[in-house]
Amino acid sequence: MWFFPIFVHPFIFETMRKSALLVCFMAILSVGFGQSRPMAYLPKHIDLINPSEFNFVWESAEFATLEKKFQQQRYDFYAWIEHHYEARHYQQDSLMLIDPKGDAFLIRKLDTIPIKLLNMLFNGALPQTIEDEPVEIFEIGGTVPIDIDRLANKCSEIMLQHYPNLVPSPGEEHDWSPDAKDYLLFGFWHRLGCHVIGKQQDFPSPFVIGSKLFLCLACGWTARYCITGQEKALTNRVMAYPDGGVLPHDLFEESYILNKGNIYLTLLTCENVLAGDPHRKGRQNDPLQKKLAYIRHDSKEIGDNYGAWYHLFGIALYGMLRTNLTSRSVAEFENLGSFFYEGADKQETYINRHGALLGIKLKKIMKHETWKVPLQPTDRTDYMLHNALKAHQ
Repeated sequence: MWFFPIFVHPFIFETMRKSALLVCFMAILSVGFGQSRPMAYLPKHIDLINPSEFNFVWESAEFATLEKKFQQQRYDFYAWIEHHYEARHYQQDSLMLIDPKGDAFLIRKLDTIPIKLLNMLFNGALPQTIEDEPVEIFEIGGTVPIDIDRLANKCSEIMLQHYPNLVPSPGEEHDWSPDAKDYLLFGFWHRLGCHVIGKQQDFPSPFVIGSKLFLCLACGWTARYCITGQEKALTNRVMAYPDGGVLPHDLFEESYILNKGNIYLTLLTCENVLAGDPHRKGRQNDPLQKKLAYIRHDSKEIGDNYGAWYHLFGIALYGMLRTNLTSRSVAEFENLGSFFYEGADKQETYINRHGALLGIKLKKIMKHETWKVPLQPTDRTDYMLHNALKAHQ
């Protein structure tokens, strides 16, 4: 490459390194702990305090207390960012829709993603696709496995069955904390400075953008950073079923009861139970997986049923929260990514697309409150469609 000799020359390289270090150092200073920026910082957190507290003069003790509070919050966030040389995972232990410490650990962990994706793209397969034994040959079906209209009818029927004991509500999603939102505006430069001076192992990712939920879903980390507190209870309920006895509406109903009608938490709990650690070898051997019905159309029941279940609920969750175009676009990007990293899988493509449609339909059910209307005899709920491949065996 034409620019490579520039970096080889020791003097030029050292000059560029020091210049980069100086830029990073000044960026860090511009947002340093000791800098006082009261009017730029306080309004972003105005929801945390009583508006009457702004009736003060600059020298007042009330202002000093507030300024000290916000400076301490910022100091804690930076301390979590810089806490470890290597990025480490974090585990929530209860429902926290706003979690500054978790956000700091998540940002650091997201820095590890680009290089991992490149390594897997050029050097090998995803961990979950590696098998110890030869893979048995089977044919992947070309038919849609689930009728989403009928599954949505079943979910609506469940909501009505549990009313008025449980009243369905859309719920509120996990979001970045105010400290994280501020940090994401300039945090790349801070972490770049930490990397240059040896305080951070990974080169910072410039792509830490988007909602917290989207990034956690994309990385398979909702069970760490976006828990609901009902995961263990739902797992226990699922384990009480016979092997292969849990259908998608069963999981939905069990979670719906545990989360008292909160649809966001219902779908998220399902996702967390299904995909506690999706990127690992042998994930399909979990005891819980034996309880789940096979929802793909394959010639033999040895396809990626694990992925089918958690993709269905994960993309349905996202589809319920976002616009129709956004959710369907995300499903197609997921299909594209799976094609490059795992190869063509028509069943996964169908599951992703129909997961987005399920979320869209649940959103309409909640918005128009159609769950209150009993199903008509023509409204079918037998959503598992016929597998033609099995019929020919």
